[in-house]
Amino acid sequence: MAIPVKVFDVISKYERDVLDQYNRYLEYVDSDTARLQRLHENNRLSPVEVLEIDRPWWKFWAKTERIELEPKPLSESQYQKMLRERRHIQKLQFACEGVLEADLPHLAFTRDFAYRMMRSEWNERHFFLYRPVIEWSGASVELSHIIVGPTHLYVVEWLEGDRSIYHISKEKTWIHQPLKGENTRVVNPLIALTRTEELVRQILPNYAGVLHKVVVATDGYFDNVPNVRSTHYVGRNEYTEWLKQVNGRAPIVKAQQIRDVAILLEVTGKMPFRQFMDQ
Repeated sequence: MAIPVKVFDVISKYERDVLDQYNRYLEYVDSDTARLQRLHENNRLSPVEVLEIDRPWWKFWAKTERIELEPKPLSESQYQKMLRERRHIQKLQFACEGVLEADLPHLAFTRDFAYRMMRSEWNERHFFLYRPVIEWSGASVELSHIIVGPTHLYVVEWLEGDRSIYHISKEKTWIHQPLKGENTRVVNPLIALTRTEELVRQILPNYAGVLHKVVVATDGYFDNVPNVRSTHYVGRNEYTEWLKQVNGRAPIVKAQQIRDVAILLEVTGKMPFRQFMDQ
């Protein structure tokens, strides 16, 4: 699961010191995982089941009898699901300083398709900025998603649609042809990608890795794909193999990768989490 380091312009703990906070996160995960594993092995993660036996109506003086039953142990799949959910909130607590577990149901971005895909399908050697807002030339600019790997940096726009066809054009909108229903129009994702690429290259003028602009439709298809292009179009037929290559390029976290993330965070907006929630 990739690591979020910035969500919109919410203040992130990583802005203090990316390497230090990343090491703190890893140390916390290691100790927390070891503790939970011990509890799991001793069947102490499942709640105790209580059976209440009501007194007969004629024994009006008697109390209701409560019997504690041995809890059912979590299956391995249940345990792994619990770990994933726990890691998610822990990661968010670093990316959004001040977020509480109770806030999770109110965070709409956690249910966004792009967020869920980046969080769940890219490995943990990738850091991602979800729709980061940067302060540039006196203005606040919202960018495309940025994913920083050890040797590759991706600026990504996600298109959601089950077996939809997206007709590529140079216009401000593309035709979205769903499997069922009427055609609609979606904003041309290349507009945001081009703006993001230009700004990233200015923020990281000496970036030594490979920068990819990518439009992803995990369950869709692209029509009119240009023969010569600077943008990657990843559709339903290409997605699995492409993602395998992406994760294969990221076996370890590198020092320069950490430095690049730190430079990107320097120019992002700084809004307290509670203020963000009150908007």
